[in-house]
Amino acid sequence: MMDETDRRLLALLQKDGRRASADLAKVIGLSVSATNDRVRKLIDSGAVRSIEAIVEPSTVGFGVTAFIYVDLDYGCSEEEFVSEVTTIDKVLEVHHVTGTHSYLLKVRERTNQELNAFMATQLKRLPGVKRTETLISLETLKETLSLPF
Repeated sequence: MMDETDRRLLALLQKDGRRASADLAKVIGLSVSATNDRVRKLIDSGAVRSIEAIVEPSTVGFGVTAFIYVDLDYGCSEEEFVSEVTTIDKVLEVHHVTGTHSYLLKVRERTNQELNAFMATQLKRLPGVKRTETLISLETLKETLSLPF
């Protein structure tokens, strides 16, 4: 079970996963070894999936963010669609949603032309895809993976 110290530790790690153990220990009021034990337990329990760098997409050439609704044919194998779509690197998120659509994808591409090519040559050829609806983000005003501890 997670306590307040674990939640504070998670909040600190979300802001900077490279933060030194000694600094984390000082902030949460534990020894360095106790802090390291807690971090290891959070990772082992699955509460922390990974610690990685967050890259600014526009600075590395990914200027297009698209949200794509996907409608599947009735009777198709959703498992097959999910198995294939989750292997595509440019698909950053896959959400099974309620409402009139089956899935919502978040995709990043360098240009609209590359997005169009991806749609025609990859996404629309996946098993069961009946229809897509694409929304292109004009500007990202907030984007985070951090949970509000």
